[in-house]
Amino acid sequence: MKNYEQRLTHHSHFQYHMKHAIPVQVYEQGCHMEVGLITAVDAHFVEVEGTLYNRSSFTFISRPGY
Repeated sequence: MKNYEQRLTHHSHFQYHMKHAIPVQVYEQGCHMEVGLITAVDAHFVEVEGTLYNRSSFTFISRPGY
């Protein structure tokens, strides 16, 4: 991850990305896991194209134009 990349931290960030179909990149302990679209979100989990990720265990980075 690079320092200038936008991390999704607030619920409104996740909702905005889902509503506008902006791709996100998912990291676990700094290791890339997936790039995709958010298909569902709640206070604890984010679903990226059918895979659930715990919001407190993973990092989500905005990837517009990906």
